[in-house]
Amino acid sequence: MENLKIYEDVLDSLLKGNRLACENGMKEFRKSNSSIIALYEEIFKKSLYEIGQRWECNKISVAVEHMATSITEGLMNQLFPEIMSPERKNKKVIISCVENEEHQIGGKMVADIFEKNGWDAHYLGANTPMNELVKFCGLVKPDMIGLSLSVYSNVHFLLEEIATIRTVTNIPIMIGGQALNDVGVELADRFTEVFYFRNLEAIESYIKGCA
Repeated sequence: MENLKIYEDVLDSLLKGNRLACENGMKEFRKSNSSIIALYEEIFKKSLYEIGQRWECNKISVAVEHMATSITEGLMNQLFPEIMSPERKNKKVIISCVENEEHQIGGKMVADIFEKNGWDAHYLGANTPMNELVKFCGLVKPDMIGLSLSVYSNVHFLLEEIATIRTVTNIPIMIGGQALNDVGVELADRFTEVFYFRNLEAIESYIKGCA
């Protein structure tokens, strides 16, 4: 079965809430491509972007969007034992959605890629208050922080968080998410040691360079 057909079937199954069909689609995809990154990018991420666009155009309800997200997250959880690398790098990263950002799957994907490469990923999920993120950074003392943004109207929260983090630490900060597709590089260039990544392949390449 071609990847495009698998994507279309998974998308349709997500919209219908058919978890079993989604799981079967995931397994079918992995018969020809065992890459976790390929699965995340070509099936999960692509499907959720399409579902998000349909919600923005009022073609589906927020309930359907949440259902699709929940199914996808459940499928990702099934893969975690395989993702978790037994070879640890003694490095830590904090991954968080910016304040007021409710879309958390992208950040979870990034956390999984760090775990896959031997890092300890502290994934904080959606809508993490800025002051709590800063406190947690002081507690964990990570080697890197990742901030995820899916809705452009929240970009001011992203800029505020970067500026606030910079008052307490100069460790590298990575930013990414659908909202930054056209402005990520420009925003990152406003700060020191802030890097924009468009996709998971670029993130993994960066991680491997930190080894």
